[in-house]
Amino acid sequence: MEDYARYYKLLGENLAYYRKKRHLTQEGLALKANISRAHISHIEAEGVHKVPSLDILFRLCAVLCIEPYQLFLERPQNEGER
Repeated sequence: MEDYARYYKLLGENLAYYRKKRHLTQEGLALKANISRAHISHIEAEGVHKVPSLDILFRLCAVLCIEPYQLFLERPQNEGER
């Protein structure tokens, strides 16, 4: 999994970014996506590398109103500060 560490980091950072952009807490997103808050916390945490299933990934994207590919795009550093 070391080869994919960059993608796990992007996934976690982008999930947190889009969650906050929609004004959702981890608990709020978890309730809407029908998964546990701990699961979202593990996905977002740097270094944990919790792998969501495609079903969960698609549910999270549906709640956040984004396409799955957006979770793997690098965003400019200052964009996360908005």
